[in-house]
Amino acid sequence: MANINKKELDDLLKIEGKIRGVVFHTDASYVLKKEGEKGLERLKNIVKDLGYQINYDNPKKTDWYPIGLRAISLILMKDTFGWSDKEIEEMGWNAPSFSFIIKIFMKFFVSISKIAEESPRLWKEHYWDIGELVPELHEDKKTLILRLKNFKVHPIICIYLAGYFKRVASLGIKSKKIECKETECIFKEGSCDEFRITWE
Repeated sequence: MANINKKELDDLLKIEGKIRGVVFHTDASYVLKKEGEKGLERLKNIVKDLGYQINYDNPKKTDWYPIGLRAISLILMKDTFGWSDKEIEEMGWNAPSFSFIIKIFMKFFVSISKIAEESPRLWKEHYWDIGELVPELHEDKKTLILRLKNFKVHPIICIYLAGYFKRVASLGIKSKKIECKETECIFKEGSCDEFRITWE
């Protein structure tokens, strides 16, 4: 754990905001798929040794947990397995496959316009009292802009969300060439986190 600063992790728990426990089920499912049972046990032991209350085995999926734990989970996964930013983005891409909340919203994912319309509500299903997702769709230009306001937790979540938003958008786009880029970042003097999704 050479890259881990315990104080910085502890400070994340001071950030106000809640997130659904389903994200920890998603994390465990992805680690199990990518690193196997030994990898998941290794992660759980590190989390336990550091003193964080993250239940990967049986999290209460609809309960609310501190948003800081979400960042801590991602940071520890990246450090434990030596993942790159690209692999964190790939994790975000895979996350909807494991989320029952996404499955509930699937009936709305018939088109990119419906996805854009429902995206603020989908955000609030995951993040209770932190962040506001504002969509701007330009279907004629094959572009969806998602602006995430009042959300400053940790840069690793921005990387994760780029993959996540790309995957959700792909459910309503009939194209195999989809890109999602963070074009503005609150951690890089931006006024918000802005994600631009484009397709051909």
